Amino acid sequence: MNLINNNVHDITENKLIILFILNKINLPLTNTQITEIVMKDSLMNYFILQQYLSELVNAAQIKVYNKDNKQFYQLTAKGQQTLSYFENRIPFSIREKLLQTISNQKRHYKQSAEIISNYTPQAKSGYMVECKIIENGTSLMELKLSVGTKVEAKDICEHWNQNSEQIYSKIISILTSQQNKNEEKNESL
Repeated sequence: MNLINNNVHDITENKLIILFILNKINLPLTNTQITEIVMKDSLMNYFILQQYLSELVNAAQIKVYNKDNKQFYQLTAKGQQTLSYFENRIPFSIREKLLQTISNQKRHYKQSAEIISNYTPQAKSGYMVECKIIENGTSLMELKLSVGTKVEAKDICEHWNQNSEQIYSKIISILTSQQNKNEEKNESL
């Protein structure tokens, strides 16, 4: 009987941990991001986490939605209410460890959420690739490129996600250096 009680306690605690993470980070997270936080602090194994995420979605404690070809998890009002009743069942040491991890990861997740890339098939042929950098809700740069193959589209999206800051800097540098040359040329006339 004690083994069953411990197992139920672990299940409850682990599900509350997931709700706690989504509540405290206050951002929609991908499965990978949730997994990073949970695995970083060695709170549960990957397969258990996936099972509990599915159960929490089925119980309407969290919701899943798709945006920019990614799946995001977000706490629902029902999940928020559940957590408010039972948050103290998560041991204080685990909550403190999670708050530290969440604080460290939140900046990184906000930044990565602002780098957007996706591609869509075109009616006639090829793919339209869209790449964006958004800072504080304002679009810094948007590029739309037409490419011939899905492989090219995927490669561009991958390179954009990994190198968007450098690409942005190079484009701005090229555009402003040409502008400066034209201004100098006009001044000499």
